[in-house]
Amino acid sequence: MSQLTSLWHYVNSSPNFVPSVVGIAAAFAGSWGAQIAILRRERRREIIASVNSVNEAQALCFTIANSFMSLKNQHLIGMLQRFRATEARFEAFSNEKQVRNDYGDLVNVFEFQAELHTLPIIKVPIERLETTIFEKLGLGSRPLALTIELARAIDAVNTSTSGRNEIVTKWYEAPQVSHDAMLVRYLGVKVRGGADEKYKQTLFAIETYCNDCIFFAKLLSETLNEHGNRFRRRYRHHIFWRLPKVAKADFSSPQAQSLVPDSSGYQAWLDGFKAHPTVGQRITGFFSRKKKAA
Repeated sequence: MSQLTSLWHYVNSSPNFVPSVVGIAAAFAGSWGAQIAILRRERRREIIASVNSVNEAQALCFTIANSFMSLKNQHLIGMLQRFRATEARFEAFSNEKQVRNDYGDLVNVFEFQAELHTLPIIKVPIERLETTIFEKLGLGSRPLALTIELARAIDAVNTSTSGRNEIVTKWYEAPQVSHDAMLVRYLGVKVRGGADEKYKQTLFAIETYCNDCIFFAKLLSETLNEHGNRFRRRYRHHIFWRLPKVAKADFSSPQAQSLVPDSSGYQAWLDGFKAHPTVGQRITGFFSRKKKAA
């Protein structure tokens, strides 16, 4: 013990003791501060990269939705309207004993124009979107499920389109058939041997899957925008970080609104991902119930 006391007195009486301690403390503080600064810079880079990934994913969603809106607007709407109108005319024709044409003459043959041009296969950056969603962003179950549904719908619409194009190609390459035979397989008319509705159902499937692509791409874009804004708000107190703003895809134009399918057709899917109330919402609801009870 006496040796330790003597050592302490020697060190304490040394003129270099205080400067040495101050130097060590300053070196430690400088090293610690540098490490903190490095970690903050890395964290800032990660946050900026996340916001940029959100914006990239939204841009991809808008591109995908716009591609299928163009398909719907340029090809499907008119084709399906004319197909359904032909179906309605044929049903009326079948129920009438005597049918007259535009000139008032009696006719026994149903006149129609089959639309047998091929439809384009839509190539969209779904693989890039999946990489961004699954690997670059920490998202919840809803946006992940939306991405999966969107990928499934894109594959389905292209598969159905390829199937319709194959049917049309076979009809062109096969020997010419009679007017009635063409009518039966084009409209899927029920005859004694049954009804061949392959073309008809494939055409309707393209419409359904195209609507799925538009709906899920738009909803995913909106979900990503909400996620990006929540994420950015966490770091709004870092005023010197200059975080990029979260982009927002614009589907508000009248044409876009007319092409987006009604959400009522997807209510069952939406009900599976209802948001749980937050703590604040639960407290507000509790006091609201108490107030009503009083």
